[in-house]
Amino acid sequence: MARLSQHFLTDPGALEDIVRAAGVRAGDAVLEIGPGRGALTVPLLAAGAVVTAVEMDDAFASELPSRLKHPERLVVINEDFLRMDLAVLGEGPWTVVGNLPYAVGTPILQKILLWKAWTTATLMFQKEVALRVASDVGGADYGLLSLSARLRADAELVLELTPEAFRPRPKVDSAVVVLRRLASPRVPPEDEASFWRLAKIAFGQRRKMAASVISKALGRPRGEVEAAFASAGVALDARPESIPFSAWAALAKILR
Repeated sequence: MARLSQHFLTDPGALEDIVRAAGVRAGDAVLEIGPGRGALTVPLLAAGAVVTAVEMDDAFASELPSRLKHPERLVVINEDFLRMDLAVLGEGPWTVVGNLPYAVGTPILQKILLWKAWTTATLMFQKEVALRVASDVGGADYGLLSLSARLRADAELVLELTPEAFRPRPKVDSAVVVLRRLASPRVPPEDEASFWRLAKIAFGQRRKMAASVISKALGRPRGEVEAAFASAGVALDARPESIPFSAWAALAKILR
């Protein structure tokens, strides 16, 4: 687990806070990613959840049922979540919970966002990543990861934790984000490629004016791009971090 920068949460109060933030109720189908030794699994089961725990470590996966005294409402899947075919879990709805290894938190999030069988996901990341996931327009944390989360969900940072809450202690702070999946993405499928192309171009040079960078990268006349920015309600001197999601979506449609 060391190669995945896994740190096990041991603070009982924090564990209860995560279960409370996840809104878990009796009978809920909970998908726990990376249960490890089961510290979070215990309060999830105590809340009445039916827990499916996906654990890639062979030893942890085999020991977890006996460690928790073989509860009836626990199923353990010994597999790497990133390689797992989520179709085997059925249509849900699932409540996702996980203390994610720092090294793979972002790819795990991206896989969850593309999955359609979940309603809420309560996930712990390195604090720096959590801030980027939950960030809104205007801050240094606002970027491609913020847009990616907002495309398919609402995200809220709900809990921050210091290294003292973990064993072994990480060298950074951690934070928990609650994501609530949207019924449909905020950008229609036909505009999504354009959306990402524009955003990646602009955030690749985030200190420069987005209109200028986009015009040059696309090889489009500057006047055409300026007209698109005006139509989307974006100032011509705007830098990427000052452009709200709705404006990126509008630009994607206009410049598709």
